[in-house]
Amino acid sequence: MKKWAIIGGIIAVVVLLIIVTLLYLGGVGPPTVRLRDISIIFISLFGGIATILLAAIVGAILWLVLTIRDKVVPLLQSLNDTAMRLKGTTEFVSEQAVSPLIGAAGSFARLRAVTKTVTGGRSRPVARRRTEL
Repeated sequence: MKKWAIIGGIIAVVVLLIIVTLLYLGGVGPPTVRLRDISIIFISLFGGIATILLAAIVGAILWLVLTIRDKVVPLLQSLNDTAMRLKGTTEFVSEQAVSPLIGAAGSFARLRAVTKTVTGGRSRPVARRRTEL
């Protein structure tokens, strides 16, 4: 970072020396006219440099977008394949593991309902109490 600051300072001093040299060694006429002409030249120069830098930035962004697009499309395809595989796995687990548990819970609920109906739905004669350890 310090290196770039030094380079920028040197460039600023050189530009200032060029302006002063052109101002005093310039042609005929008052210094304000010469300063105006020098300013127009530098504004045109910096405008051209800015245009070139803007074109370079646009080119870099375009290259980045194309590079990312080439890598993102296969990544999205892989993600889609993984999601479909996960969907199939969840359906399999639902059918093979959860359905029998739901059936067993339903059978147990029916058995409790039948037991409650046969016994008349009476509660226990003695309530259960917790035992302390």
